[in-house]
Amino acid sequence: MIKKLAPIALATLAYSNCSIATEQQVSKQWFNSIEYTHINNDYYDFDGYQLVSHYYFEEQQSSGVLDDYGYLDTDTNFRVNYSGGDYYNDIGLSGEYFFNNWFAVADIRDVRDLDNYTLGLGYLFADALKVSVNRDVRSYGDDYFRLKAQYNLQINDKDYLGFSAETDDELDVWNVSARYFNHLSGSHYITVDVGHQDSLYNSASNAMISYYFGDHYAIGAGLDDSELVLQGKYFINDKYYLTANYTESGSAELYNLKFVAQF
Repeated sequence: MIKKLAPIALATLAYSNCSIATEQQVSKQWFNSIEYTHINNDYYDFDGYQLVSHYYFEEQQSSGVLDDYGYLDTDTNFRVNYSGGDYYNDIGLSGEYFFNNWFAVADIRDVRDLDNYTLGLGYLFADALKVSVNRDVRSYGDDYFRLKAQYNLQINDKDYLGFSAETDDELDVWNVSARYFNHLSGSHYITVDVGHQDSLYNSASNAMISYYFGDHYAIGAGLDDSELVLQGKYFINDKYYLTANYTESGSAELYNLKFVAQF
């Protein structure tokens, strides 16, 4: 039980030292992260890691906390991803190119396997509704079209409510999600994330609520397919922060640590 509550306990103890909020919104353009995951259960252990570099060709303004820069991506961006573990390693590339309100989508899962990729075309309506049609090409299995829509309801200059929905062309696989971002007062914010995924063989739901306080701390708790998830965040400054997650999944335990550098 102690290790399950570690992220919340550390953040709570640190609360007494937190500073008064400045409510300063910052702008960033280049987001980088390194992530480590360890899974432990009765039968095996697994270690995985991921490196991500995500660059936007326009500055992105924060919503008030240092890990939220709005619900919709509306600027040209490019992402490089390297993931590896005990049994695999992949190098992926993805990006979006905007021309006025039109945008093109490209995604390669692994540059060493060019038979698996995604190409798409979309349109941005009034900076609030983003719709795209994507073609997923797979070396194993059938190729298919995928429809995606995202909508951002901007309540005021900081608060928003975002919705996303995605499905294949036969409605066999689909998912929906929503995010609520709310500025309570001063340096206090709350976020609520919910989602549901469904396929021919299984379905899963998730929910997470996070509370930001002071200039440096956030704690969260939720469920991932009925499994407990705990989260703690420490913002060193506006450029660097750490995130720690714990997930209890049956007889398995998942630990995740991520360091982010954004400029």
